Amino acid sequence: MFAVIKTGGKQYRVTVGDVLSIEKLEAEAGDTVTFDTVLMHGGEGGMTVGAPLVDGAVVTGEIIEQYRDKKIVVFKKRRRKHSSKTRKGHRQYLTRVRINGIPGDADGAKAAKAPKAAPKAKKEDSAADAPAVSSDSMTRPSNLIDGPVTDADDIEKLPGLGKASETALNAIGVYYYSQFVEWNATDWDFIETYIDENVNGTITVSRPSIVTQAQRLIETREAAAKED
Repeated sequence: MFAVIKTGGKQYRVTVGDVLSIEKLEAEAGDTVTFDTVLMHGGEGGMTVGAPLVDGAVVTGEIIEQYRDKKIVVFKKRRRKHSSKTRKGHRQYLTRVRINGIPGDADGAKAAKAPKAAPKAKKEDSAADAPAVSSDSMTRPSNLIDGPVTDADDIEKLPGLGKASETALNAIGVYYYSQFVEWNATDWDFIETYIDENVNGTITVSRPSIVTQAQRLIETREAAAKED
């Protein structure tokens, strides 16, 4: 999956895991940033092209660092009657960003490289390893719905969640963007564990990215309802 975003007067084609340098953003390293100027996004299943922007779509990323680019020298010389020369140096302020979420990401088809497998534990250490926590033993979110419903939101529009994730979440009663916004840390721990157990492939669940997109989609829908 890919998206084309516009920031700092320039356009960038990005995929999940890409690291790019853009015009300086007012944020600190580690902060989550949202790019809502999305011109298009898509993949093997087709593309969505904006007119000029894709309504409600956002791309999310994480600030890696703020830095200044290499120095360039600008030299000007004017001939004729009033001859003059100017020589100035300039170092542009830039922000390095890692892309974390793109609308419509297909499950298991992330652009980011899979992390290297951890070295196998020695036999004598394996007994000391703690057993993996199962979602069955965890507290479920209180806002799950006994479905099915007829007006479910399109969960595939949330960063990192594709069709397989949507099907799995529907199965336990997750249908609406508002549910994602209401979850606390314990609820998210359950959801991440549940997705890992029930969806094939490597799924990157970015809580801030998903909540930001869910809130934006809710606001867009409410604004459209008022206009009608």
